[in-house]
Amino acid sequence: MTKSATTGGSSTTSVRAHGLHSVQKLRGAGIILACCAWACTAGADTLTGNLQSQIQLTAGCMIAGSSGAASGVNFGTLDFGTRPSTFTGTVQASASGGESVSGPTQLVCSPDVLGISIQVGPGNYAGLGGAIGAGTRAMRNGNTAAYIPYDVFRDSGHTQVYPLAAAINGIAVPANGAAFPLPIYGQINKTDPTALPAGMYMDTLQVTVTY
Repeated sequence: MTKSATTGGSSTTSVRAHGLHSVQKLRGAGIILACCAWACTAGADTLTGNLQSQIQLTAGCMIAGSSGAASGVNFGTLDFGTRPSTFTGTVQASASGGESVSGPTQLVCSPDVLGISIQVGPGNYAGLGGAIGAGTRAMRNGNTAAYIPYDVFRDSGHTQVYPLAAAINGIAVPANGAAFPLPIYGQINKTDPTALPAGMYMDTLQVTVTY
């Protein structure tokens, strides 16, 4: 009987110990769960406010297709084409290839630019070649030092010549900011039938657009 009682007591003690151990495990798990719940709640907090976006645009003009540089601009070429050295009469040209874009050179101005002024310099040989024909400026054949006079005009009708040392003011621009042809038009008027030396005749004009 004593042995049996002792065995039963040991079993009771073992069950109690196991139960205590289980409770400790459950309590530990409860602590872990509580920590997870706190961490999840803390991560759900928010920070709200406003982020402002802005850009400031300035009024200006540029050659269509260019990067918008204000100096060293390529306004293109007044290309009068190819003629025989014996030609006489008039030949016209308009600015093309500005900023290396094919076709007519075009300007783009912001809508708040109401008008521009353009000054075209005298070039390198102004006043030379007068015996060949009319023109305030001239192109030179680099091989022979021969000249062909020409003029540059504000309008395609060739009625308003750009002065050698002054600008033409009040040139209108589209109100909607659309591109428009650079208003510089060239004309050769060769009146002398004397044949000129063959070769390329060239000049360089400085152009200033003020807006």
